Parts: sequence; C-alpha cells; structure tokens
Amino acid sequence: MKKTKKDMAIHATIIGVIVLILIISVYKLAKWNEGSESAGEVITDEDFDTEPEDYVTAMTSVQLASKNDDGICDIVFLGDDLLSNYTDKTGIPGITESLVADSKTYNIGFEGMHMSASSSVWSEENASDSFSLYWVAKSIALQDFTLLNNYAEKVNPDFSETVEELEAIDFSTVDVLAITYGVHDYLDGRLITDVADANSISAYSGSLKSSIEAIQEAYPHIRIVVMSPTFCLVDQDGKTVNCDVTNTGYGMLADYMVAAKAIAVELNVSYLDNYYGVKINAQTYKDYLEDNIHPNETGRKLIAERLAEVINKNLTVDLSE
Repeated sequence: MKKTKKDMAIHATIIGVIVLILIISVYKLAKWNEGSESAGEVITDEDFDTEPEDYVTAMTSVQLASKNDDGICDIVFLGDDLLSNYTDKTGIPGITESLVADSKTYNIGFEGMHMSASSSVWSEENASDSFSLYWVAKSIALQDFTLLNNYAEKVNPDFSETVEELEAIDFSTVDVLAITYGVHDYLDGRLITDVADANSISAYSGSLKSSIEAIQEAYPHIRIVVMSPTFCLVDQDGKTVNCDVTNTGYGMLADYMVAAKAIAVELNVSYLDNYYGVKINAQTYKDYLEDNIHPNETGRKLIAERLAEVINKNLTVDLSE
C-alpha cells in the first residue's frame, strides 16, 4: 500500500511539472505574439541556428572588359541616412575604406529617402521621389543629373552637395556599388512587391530590380552588392516592438530582406545579409543601435567588416579566370 501511494505521488509530481511547462509555454507564446519580451526571458545565440542569407557572385571577363582600371578600388555607396548621418571615418564607407587596401569610397546618402518611390510615375507633387533609389540609379546610368540638381534644394538643401559629389564620380573606374538602405520602406509600410509589375518602382523589390538593371546596362563592369538593413525596433500602438514580429502593412522586416535577396539572385549580383549575418537582435540591440534603428559606431563597424571581407576575398579579383 505504501508503494502505491509513493507511485501516485511521483505521478502527481510529473503531471504537475508538465502542466507548469505548458502554462509557461502558453504564456511565452502569447508574449511573443504581442511582439514584446517576457520578463526574465533570455535568448542566446545558441537557441536559434540562423545562417546569413549571403549570396556572393563572381564577375565574368566579358563584364569586366569595359572597366577603366585606375589602380584604385573605387567603392560607391548609395543609400539613405544610414549613410548620410555618418560621413566621417566612423561611417560604413569610411570604415570600409580603412579595411580595403588601395580603396576610395564615396558616401552618396540622401537622408530620409526610400528605396521605393511613392509613385510609379514621377511628378512634381512627389519631388522627393527624385532621390529614391531608382531615379538616382537612372541619373547615374544616363549620366544626366538634371532631375537631382533641379530638386535638391527644394527637397533638402543638404542634397545639393551630395549630388555634386555624385556627379563628379567617374563610373567607368568604379569597382563596387554598395546599395545600402536602412528601414524607411519597412517603417513606412511601403509595398514590397507589385505582383502585377515586377519592375514597379513604387514597390521595394521593383525599384531595386529596375535600378540594378539600369546600372548593369550602363556599367556592366561594376560589381553590385545589395546590403540588407539590420534589426530594429518599431513604435506601434504605444509599444516598442521587434521588427521580426511586427507587420507594418506588407510584412515584417525579414520579408523585405527576402524580397531583396530574390532580386539579387535573379540579376546575379551579390547580396549581404546584415539582418541575420550581424549579431544585432532583440537581446543585443542596446550594444549596437544608437536609437533603436540606426547602428552605432560598433554596429556600423560590423557591417563594414563584412563588406570589406567580401571585397578583399572575392570582389577585387577576377574569379572568372
């Protein structure tokens, strides 16, 4: 009889533990769905085995044939305030230049701008679209900067100097074009993909596709690298929530990342995943983000180091031979 009571006690304890685990699991799942962290929850790198979604491709000798070699690795960065906010040696271009031998970088960032345009057709009403990725890339491809010069002062007086620097670049000598946009498209809920028009510049992926195609046609020798944005936090309904669980209209930040990689693979250009490839996440962001969105100097260094490593190992060498 004593043995039976002991067995019953053991069984009751096991059942109690199982019920407790279920309660904790349900609670954590509910908190996850809310997009906030549960108290005392600690997630380490070992909890999830995530691999960077990088895609690094080589150039062919045919593509490189049109390059005017000036003996310098010229790297042009196109983007938004992820670049324009940091124009000194602590910015991503500045750090990259220090890590790539015989290199010169150009920081072409337009504060507050998007990769996508607000409209698929340019109009003066949406003059700021002039500084979205497509219209900047089109100006480079045509070597006609009239549109940018006409609206720089009207959109942002600081843009005039940036346009002047862009216009002075000899793209026949450029080795690498790094498309480096932050999270404005995601935060403002811009369309990711227009299913009716894959090249629609009012969609994130369509603008990227049209822009790359324009550069490839004009300058086939340039090695294009698409740089994904990093993890960020989002203000939504009075709460600060994670971008990996927050849909701002068309998806989470990871959905934009996936769309950009798909375009890179389709057009055979390189893609660097700074979302999973850089250890900035819900547990580490305080060490790497200065305002929950923009990487601080330490975070920018992580991004620049990844790009420099790829350039040093792959992009300064003709891998087609």
